[in-house]
Amino acid sequence: MWLTESERGALTVVGALLLVGLGLRWLQSQRPPLRVVEASAMPLPVSAWDARLQAARQVDVNTSDVAELERLPGVGPALAARIVADRSAHGPFASPEELTRVPGIGPTLYQALKDYVVTSGSTQQSAHSTQP
Repeated sequence: MWLTESERGALTVVGALLLVGLGLRWLQSQRPPLRVVEASAMPLPVSAWDARLQAARQVDVNTSDVAELERLPGVGPALAARIVADRSAHGPFASPEELTRVPGIGPTLYQALKDYVVTSGSTQQSAHSTQP
């Protein structure tokens, strides 16, 4: 039995679609099923949520790259690049207040940044300060 050119083309398309369908079916079977996890009986207090949100918003100026520094309010690409250049030239910032040594960061901008800026080890220092 011989098929015409258009019949062979149609058969090829149908075969390809079947292979794609089988591949998708196989991929779906490899994915773990979604599970709904119940929330704990005791929700987190508001202060714990505030602490988690604050930690998520903080940017470490000693380890962040230009793109991460741009997340800070009032910091654009040029100022972020100056922060990285200053860090490279003068070493890491010992405290967030040292950001004022970067040209373009004065007292007003620092006030807007201070709640979002941490330096390497400053969050761990506060955690260790409560220990004897």
